[in-house]
Amino acid sequence: MTPVDDPNHDLYLDEAATRSEMARVFDVCNSCRRCVDLCSSFPTLFEMLDRFDDHAAGNMTPAQQDAVVDACFQCTLCSVGCPHGPGTDDAVDMPRLMLRATAMQLDNGHRGTRDKITAQFLGRADLVGRLNTRTAAAANKVVEAPAGSWLRRLHSRLTGITATRRLPTYATERFSTWFARRPRITMQKKQASVTLFPTCLVEYQATDVGKDLVKVYERNGIECGVSNAKCCGAPWLHAGEVDRFAKLAAHNVATLADEVRSGTPIVVPQPTCSHVVKHHYAEHVPESSRADAELVAAHTYDAAEYLMMLHRGDDYVLDTDFTGSVPRTITYHAPSHLRSQETGLTSRDLMRLTGARIAVIQQSAGIESLWGYRAADDTIASDQARRFISAVERVHAQQSGAVAGDCHLANTVIAEHTELVAVHPIQIIARAYGIPGSS
Repeated sequence: MTPVDDPNHDLYLDEAATRSEMARVFDVCNSCRRCVDLCSSFPTLFEMLDRFDDHAAGNMTPAQQDAVVDACFQCTLCSVGCPHGPGTDDAVDMPRLMLRATAMQLDNGHRGTRDKITAQFLGRADLVGRLNTRTAAAANKVVEAPAGSWLRRLHSRLTGITATRRLPTYATERFSTWFARRPRITMQKKQASVTLFPTCLVEYQATDVGKDLVKVYERNGIECGVSNAKCCGAPWLHAGEVDRFAKLAAHNVATLADEVRSGTPIVVPQPTCSHVVKHHYAEHVPESSRADAELVAAHTYDAAEYLMMLHRGDDYVLDTDFTGSVPRTITYHAPSHLRSQETGLTSRDLMRLTGARIAVIQQSAGIESLWGYRAADDTIASDQARRFISAVERVHAQQSGAVAGDCHLANTVIAEHTELVAVHPIQIIARAYGIPGSS
């Protein structure tokens, strides 16, 4: 690994080394410009470089470099098919460089107090989730208060969370509590076993996604357990809190590795979380835990990815008897953190088994890992959300039907700007089986 990627390298947080690497990479990106339409970072960069006679990134001031960093919301799409990426002579990895730059800013005192407050709030997702599910009625009064209201403004002042965006609500019962209390299921034909890593979004908020996943898996002879791992740590990682993220990653790697060794692969229903587990844990844990992290990464799957892997095998039979409610057409948002894993559009392929016609949207919602909820980035996030919603409305207007997306946060963006209700692809399958919804 190079200093660009390795958070344990002596120069990883060094400001001069980081800024020198940014200048090098920015020059390569400027010569290519393939990613100009992906997010605000690249237009910001190119507009700045076009002002210089020689277009050299070495002319940029630290403040100009930081403007590029601050506009990155870690969709990671610029790494997909990058002609200058790792393995080439240029060795460009823009998402990891932006993570390094954010960590460097924090370590060198360049992040403001408001950013730090927001990071502390978002990073403690399990603590916040436990408190808010216990007091869901009160918590949701704040969350569901009108955008810009005094209650939301007060909440924003205390937490650094935007007062203008729609926020996900909290469940009255945690997913793991529901799972522990549900009647034990006796399977007639057990075909596999998995450990479900619900992560904070499904554990505390989108609990119906976890419930439908369990029911769909059990219908297909897949026995489910629930992991003891904590929040994946993405908010810490994306805020530049590398030490806090490394500590959480080490705990989760130890927990998930034991579960994998027990004979159960890990299934993660939220794409940001599976991306972090597969692509970042091994870089941040101690050398003694790298093998375990790589073991976990190799046995971690998205919810639809795991089903389609079994379906395409020779010794497994997936139930394709869809006698329930099957939409004729589905507008499907393929989240950035699934696409960047380059495992294919498995959710689309799974929903196609129902006979539905699928139209795919590949525009980022700009909400990755709660980035779009930070008050400091309101304008950039809202602009990206409008681009995303424009794509959703354009595609949906052509075919109507159901709307689906794996990312609960992106689905919340759809609900924020439209009257459409987007559900997880696993929930499309559950209804197609005739499994009733929990709500």
